Amino acid sequence: MKVPISVFLKFSIAAVMLVAGFTADARAQVIRIRVINVNNGHPVPRQSVSVGLAYAKSEKAPAMYDANLRLETDANGEAQIRLPEPFPAHLVAQVRLTSEHWHCGCVALVATQDLIQKGIVQASGPESTGSAANAKAEPGVILFLARPFTFLERLLYPLVKG
Repeated sequence: MKVPISVFLKFSIAAVMLVAGFTADARAQVIRIRVINVNNGHPVPRQSVSVGLAYAKSEKAPAMYDANLRLETDANGEAQIRLPEPFPAHLVAQVRLTSEHWHCGCVALVATQDLIQKGIVQASGPESTGSAANAKAEPGVILFLARPFTFLERLLYPLVKG
């Protein structure tokens, strides 16, 4: 049985388009931002997250993209964004915790390539370096380690806040 050329061409074009679609989706990079309580490892849900995409003047930015994104962590303490093509060289992520009774190094300026390949751990301060050493970020993840105030810190906070 001979297959007409027109059927073969239509099939070939459809196959190429299908593969191209999968390739484009495979290249799309999803970045996750996680916020966890460093004391107990639990996620910190419903926190405001801002992400800024920082394209250098020498970089070609996509025609349509939102440079400043506003998100909220879900029940797992996680927010996700899909980076536009081409990726920016850097991005800035910031978490605004709803309670002021937390220690958090909640701003991270990261090289996008390092984030994609290794992941980033942002500790809450010098006192949590031991906890940060145990925390591992997966590739494509910015992990913010937040530490709630101790009982004594909460008692003294109104005096220090002044």
